[in-house]
Amino acid sequence: MSTGFSFRKGTTAARVVDFIAFVADRNTEQVLKSYVLEQAMPHAHVAIGSIDDAIAYLSKIERSPLFLLVDLHGSAMPLSDLGRLAEVCEPSVQVVALGERNDVGLFRSLLKLGVRDYLVKPLTVELLNRTVSVTEGKINPVVQTRAGKTIALVGSRGGVGVTTIGLNLARHLTDDTHRRVAYVDLNVYGGAANSMLGIHSNNGLTDVLQNVHRLDPQYVERTLVAKGSRLFVLSSELDYGTPRPFQAGALKRVVEVLRDSFHYVMLDVGNRADPLAGEAFDHASRVYLVADRSVHSARETLRLLRYIEERDTNPAASLLLNSPNAATAGKVQPVDFMAAVRRTVLHEVPFEPKAVSTAENLGETLDEKTANDFNQAIARIGSDLTGQQTVAERSFLRKLGIRKR
Repeated sequence: MSTGFSFRKGTTAARVVDFIAFVADRNTEQVLKSYVLEQAMPHAHVAIGSIDDAIAYLSKIERSPLFLLVDLHGSAMPLSDLGRLAEVCEPSVQVVALGERNDVGLFRSLLKLGVRDYLVKPLTVELLNRTVSVTEGKINPVVQTRAGKTIALVGSRGGVGVTTIGLNLARHLTDDTHRRVAYVDLNVYGGAANSMLGIHSNNGLTDVLQNVHRLDPQYVERTLVAKGSRLFVLSSELDYGTPRPFQAGALKRVVEVLRDSFHYVMLDVGNRADPLAGEAFDHASRVYLVADRSVHSARETLRLLRYIEERDTNPAASLLLNSPNAATAGKVQPVDFMAAVRRTVLHEVPFEPKAVSTAENLGETLDEKTANDFNQAIARIGSDLTGQQTVAERSFLRKLGIRKR
């Protein structure tokens, strides 16, 4: 898994532990403890335990470690178990797997997952010294980079609720699935994200965009505004009439740096005609196009879908149908909307009369009880994105006696 960066105190959460290991036997545990002492690591955690124990431990700490060693002993499905482990790890974690058999097929499969190396027992301090470079902060045989996903959100027209859906999806990912999310508001003259979160912009977005030639993880990290321990915002509020202080193509490097340390980089595309919108689509693996039930929205949805899907990168585009206003006579019916755009709606978000606007005005998290239908819709979008089941889906499957692996 890819090399990332450590956060400095006073800006975002610092790593609590640099090295974590969960192994199956006492001999291996003692070797690891000797290694930790030899390297004089001030922040390390070595314990007897399985991958499930590692998942439970990592779920409780704010920052993942720089190095993680896990023992595959006792794991009937190591690839599946490591996949679950990856869900609670930041993309920057460097993972070493430990096993008891020299299996080339397993080794290759682990590398494809993003595991940096596979060591066969018995483990020795010398072997660890050859594998882990503590001074350089990396696993020596770098073979494959694991990075977060870039998601772009765009509206078919103004006022369809892109930022409302985007921020609630970001909060769902951070609070319910324990992902780290970087939310980038691409309206450099001031989008709605900051006011909805109750924070202030530091003009970090324009800062990094005009300094891409000297960007590094620490530089970008200083520009992020934290909203909790897992949600970070990058935005700007330039004065109206101020020229844009950056060149075209600058967004690519910013996204690359963010993807190294966040599970998801969410790009809130404000102005569809802005050159930054095209750059966002070029670097996104997934685009959520938000529309409302109007004829104009249907027309613009068709145009936007062509614009997005005809790009060289051909990102996957999904259609979300939102109801930002109360239902009134004359709105286009969902079935007619889908027929007009020749595309199935992935999810429909229901109108919420009070709770959403109240939470946005106060910069607070949406209350689950007062906006249950809206939250359920956001959870379904999150489930689609992460591949995890929602609570409702799990309950339904349990009733049928089905257990999803």
